Amino acid sequence: MIFIDVTTARGLLDGLALLLLATTLGSIIPRQQENSIRLLALQGLLLSLAAAVVALATGTAHAYLAVAMTVVVKVIVVPGILLFALREVRVSREVHVILPQRQAFLIALGLVLVAYYAVEPLRTLDGFITRNALPAALSMLLIALFTMMIRKKALHQVAGIVAMENGIYLLAIVASHELPLALELGVAVDVAVGAVVMGVVARQIHRAFDTVNTDRLRTLRG
Repeated sequence: MIFIDVTTARGLLDGLALLLLATTLGSIIPRQQENSIRLLALQGLLLSLAAAVVALATGTAHAYLAVAMTVVVKVIVVPGILLFALREVRVSREVHVILPQRQAFLIALGLVLVAYYAVEPLRTLDGFITRNALPAALSMLLIALFTMMIRKKALHQVAGIVAMENGIYLLAIVASHELPLALELGVAVDVAVGAVVMGVVARQIHRAFDTVNTDRLRTLRG
């Protein structure tokens, strides 16, 4: 059963895309890793709302199942695993960064402008694509990759990978309405298992070397 029309859905998705873009820009600012993980949980909640909008506009059971999977994996499981790993390694503050926050934030804003310019030719596509959805998805991808480059803690690398996947998920929602069920299940399991593995690895690295700084870990290469 369809509860909202496509025009309303597009408006809601446009607003949610802007909120997701704001959380992605906000990820440049926190120095506390716990705050970064909480931002990931907020992104998961916003993505769940976006999936719910698509479900209400399409009315398919598959779309509602996607909403449930998004809530479980992106709001509960992955942030929970990362918070647990963070407590285990007892590291809460990001000390070593390559760029000062102000410069990093300006570069992130530049990446947003690049994303808006890059997707300009695609805005005439049909479906749930809106004025801000596609550039927000690409911005999330670029900023997450940039964050991984300037942060040196292993858990920040994991958070960056999750944030990149969030951008891809938003792109899939607005560009294809809904993903095949098998693909959605595969992505959900992949993200959850990846977070578990990286959380365990970070914990073991900290136990063995008393650090999760990736620069120091590079010295272990032969």
